[in-house]
Amino acid sequence: MARDPILVVIFLRGGADGLALVSPASDPDFIAARPETLRVLRDGDGAGRAIRQEIADVDFRFHPAAAPLADLYDAGDLLLVHAAGLPDATRSHFDAEARIERGLFGADIPPGDPSGWIGRWLQADAPGGPMPALAVGAMRPASLLGAEAAVAESLADLVVAPDHWLSDLLRARLQSGFGAHGPLGRPVQDLLGLSDLIKGRFWSPADAGLRRYDPTVDYPQDNPVSAPLMTVAQSIKEEIGLRVATVDVPGWDTHVNQAGAFHGLVGTLSQALMAFWRDLGAWQQDVSVVVMSEFGRRLRSNTAGGTDHGRGNVMMVLGPQARGGRMVGRWPGLGNEALEEGADLAVVTDYRDVLSELLSGHMRLADVGTVFPGLRRTTLGLWA
Repeated sequence: MARDPILVVIFLRGGADGLALVSPASDPDFIAARPETLRVLRDGDGAGRAIRQEIADVDFRFHPAAAPLADLYDAGDLLLVHAAGLPDATRSHFDAEARIERGLFGADIPPGDPSGWIGRWLQADAPGGPMPALAVGAMRPASLLGAEAAVAESLADLVVAPDHWLSDLLRARLQSGFGAHGPLGRPVQDLLGLSDLIKGRFWSPADAGLRRYDPTVDYPQDNPVSAPLMTVAQSIKEEIGLRVATVDVPGWDTHVNQAGAFHGLVGTLSQALMAFWRDLGAWQQDVSVVVMSEFGRRLRSNTAGGTDHGRGNVMMVLGPQARGGRMVGRWPGLGNEALEEGADLAVVTDYRDVLSELLSGHMRLADVGTVFPGLRRTTLGLWA
């Protein structure tokens, strides 16, 4: 049976070091700029996995902790876009995240428009179903501004007062206090309807709560990315109308002692993402995942064993809709003449071009201009 396409957006907050995640290991400028601890080596026990690619005469390698990502790439499920990012420069986390999630710049911003790029897609597509959008976490990201979305760490959090007597009281209060109020009436009714659906489908009297999700694979334990991805997998497989989900993975601001922290972050992300992908099973055909960050890190390491805020970064697209096992786009190189402001990997691919092809190719959006007005698109060939 044909199902609607689903997009999962994983945001690595803090500015992940794309030059260490997908590393130009043989580049002499890269080797000269960083100590071994902040590079991916080509031989020895800690060598990274080689990446087959055709965009540059460089030996790119995955970070050694990213072996699951290398497996997905070799299997043809994962696609890479390097030297991607914001078209306008900023090294402020706040500004970069806001710009990337809004997807609007300068004259392209309509007066008074507070929307995010996913919010505009939801407005344009108007998907039905009880829960078309889910932000897994405690806060709604700016990308979802402009449209309604559920915000929860688990589906249980969307049940209004699960205790029977309290539920009745709270429902009555919501209905009388807000349910008939013009601007709030529909959101309240939607909330109560979603709560009833989840409770009716997943409630376990024996447990006096929602039954636990039973994945088809073992997710890594003590892994902070496992739980949110399990919530996404459950929402997809239970078919409650999910079309887009967001997951934030914090902690990537590695100014100090990057080597150890980054190894753990990459391993955590890679292992949980592999478990999620395997857990989806047949639903893989309906899902695309994009992994992105607000900016990359500088080419040269600092004196504290870390790297500072940079510009260009790597984006990853997971899913059979994009023919994986490829790196697409253009590699500008790391020679001083190619660096942005003499310090950073240049941005040669607008991150919106990646998202545009996901929206038009996978999500079947007819007019990408409704989401990214003013964008002069460059076709990358994600579906070539």
